[in-house]
Amino acid sequence: MAKMTLELAEEYLRAAKEKAKEMKVDMFIAVVDEMGKLVAFARMGETSIGFGEKIAMAKAKTAVAYKRDTKDTMDRYANYPGNYFITGMAGLYPNEFWAGPGGVPIILNGQLLGGLGVSGSTPENDHKCATESIAHLQRK
Repeated sequence: MAKMTLELAEEYLRAAKEKAKEMKVDMFIAVVDEMGKLVAFARMGETSIGFGEKIAMAKAKTAVAYKRDTKDTMDRYANYPGNYFITGMAGLYPNEFWAGPGGVPIILNGQLLGGLGVSGSTPENDHKCATESIAHLQRK
């Protein structure tokens, strides 16, 4: 049974950093294990968004909890009246839940190993960086 190791987490961190550099954006990048515990983290350049590190970690944790990317979670619940689900979950799990683009589960051979979360640019760029860096590694 595969597990999220520091070495594997660093591979995902590296892939996300390479994608962010290709996109010419600086990101906060977090990798968590299947329990949502932080394994690796990076802050690129002079990224200065005040909550970026917490947002990246929360995106990774949310991707693990729902076993889907956080954009899908956002899209799924965005039409609920008053966004009560998103608001409620964020209130129940501060620093743990983020239903916005940029979080992706890490699944290998059908097994959930952890999650990758990126923050620091636009929602579209965060989503692109996370999903394309995961896809790149899974093609290897």
